Amino acid sequence: MNSLSSIDRRPDLRQMLAAAFGMAAGLAVFILLERGVTPRYVFATELDERIPFIAWSWFVYVGFFPFVIALAAYARPPAFVAFRDAVLIAFVAGIVCFLLFPEAVPRPDVAEIGNAFVRHRLARMWRLDLAANGFPSLHVAVTCLACRMLTERRRGMPIAIGVLICASTLTLKQHTVADVLGGVALAMGSAMWVERRSVRGRLAWRK
Repeated sequence: MNSLSSIDRRPDLRQMLAAAFGMAAGLAVFILLERGVTPRYVFATELDERIPFIAWSWFVYVGFFPFVIALAAYARPPAFVAFRDAVLIAFVAGIVCFLLFPEAVPRPDVAEIGNAFVRHRLARMWRLDLAANGFPSLHVAVTCLACRMLTERRRGMPIAIGVLICASTLTLKQHTVADVLGGVALAMGSAMWVERRSVRGRLAWRK
C-alpha cells in the first residue's frame, strides 16, 4: 500500500507546535544576540542598491512563519525530524557566523512609507530586529530547508512561495544579496549533511 501524500494526511499538531516553538525560540535568541554584538562589516553592494525597497513585501516576509508551520504540519514524521535536525545545524552555524562576521545591514527610513499600517508594522519589527547580523540569512535558510525537506508531491506551489519569501528579504531590505546567498548555501550544506547521515544510518542498520 502506498503511503499517504502530504496532501492526504491530517495535520500533525505536535509538529505544528514544535515548528512554532522552535522558530519563536530561535527568534528570541537572535534578538538577544543582536544586542550583544557590534556590527563591523557591510556586505551591501551596488546590486543591493539597485534592488527597490518595496514596503508591501512585509506581508510576504512575515508569511514565512505560517508557511513553515503549515509545511511542518503535513510533513511525514521522518521528514520533519530530518528538517528539525538540519535547522538546528543551520542555526548553530548561523550564530557562529554572526559572531565572526557581525554585519551592519543598511535600511531605509520607515517614515517614507506612505501606508500607515505597513509603516507601523515595519517600525515595530525593526525596533526588535536590529539592522545587524544578517549574514547568513536564517530566514532564507529555513525557507529553503522547508521547501526541500518538508514537501513531497506537488512541490511547485511551495517552491514558488519560498522563492517569494526569499526575495522579500531583499525588497524589504532585511538582508543583502550576500546574506541570501549565504542562507541558500547554509541550507544546502545542512540538508546534505543530515541526508547523508540518514543514508549511513540505514546502511549500518541493514548490516
